Amino acid sequence: MSIDKKAQLSEKQLVILESELKKKRKSMPLAYILLIFLGFLGVHKFYLGKTKQGVLYVLLSVVGFISLVVGEFTGLISFGASGTMLFTFGLVCAGVLGVMLIIDLFTTPGQVRQFNETVESRIIDQLLQSGTEGKTNTADG
Repeated sequence: MSIDKKAQLSEKQLVILESELKKKRKSMPLAYILLIFLGFLGVHKFYLGKTKQGVLYVLLSVVGFISLVVGEFTGLISFGASGTMLFTFGLVCAGVLGVMLIIDLFTTPGQVRQFNETVESRIIDQLLQSGTEGKTNTADG
């Protein structure tokens, strides 16, 4: 967030900024709750607006789970001969997902902060644009 830009806002614009931030700001505790309870589905990533990463988490979870179950089931039916590769692939998916979730435990505060700063910057830019347009319109009129 640019302090210089924020300093250019009028009192009315600052009130609007705070109001908009209350609506759009993301909560750190909620991000952690989503990470801990639904992290394997990437819900915390969707919450923070990182849709592509959220989809990756969902894919790793679904593909990994299906691979584990089908690989194990196939291995049981054929007495361990044919399900090994599929089961191993499922373990790799689960391992990658686990590492990503552990990384998220430490990086979530920065991700929430970055999201909130980006939202604030966008709102300030919109307010400054609307304020500039309003001034030019009144000068023309």
